[in-house]
Amino acid sequence: MPETGRYTAMIEGNAKQAAVDIGRVLDIEIQVEQEKLAAFKAKNNYPLWSRKFLDRHGLHLIGTTTTWFLLDIAFYSQNLSQKDRFPVMGLTHKAKQVNALTEMFEIS
Repeated sequence: MPETGRYTAMIEGNAKQAAVDIGRVLDIEIQVEQEKLAAFKAKNNYPLWSRKFLDRHGLHLIGTTTTWFLLDIAFYSQNLSQKDRFPVMGLTHKAKQVNALTEMFEIS
């Protein structure tokens, strides 16, 4: 089974094979435009930490990373300390009053 025409053309850079694969699937003949593919790849090819990448995606990358980091702090710190805080607030019974299974059920 051949790769998709987009993968073959854009990632592998083989416009001729992409045209053959797409033509086989669609039962039509497609003209190969290697020059357009080369121009597209040159325009959109940049490494992960290049200036072009950071200008285009840097703000989204930093925002997403920061959001996940803060969410992890809030979520995991709550999970680590909820067994101590819930009984003090009166949401569950004290650990001495219930068995482990009941305590786990109440906390969850």
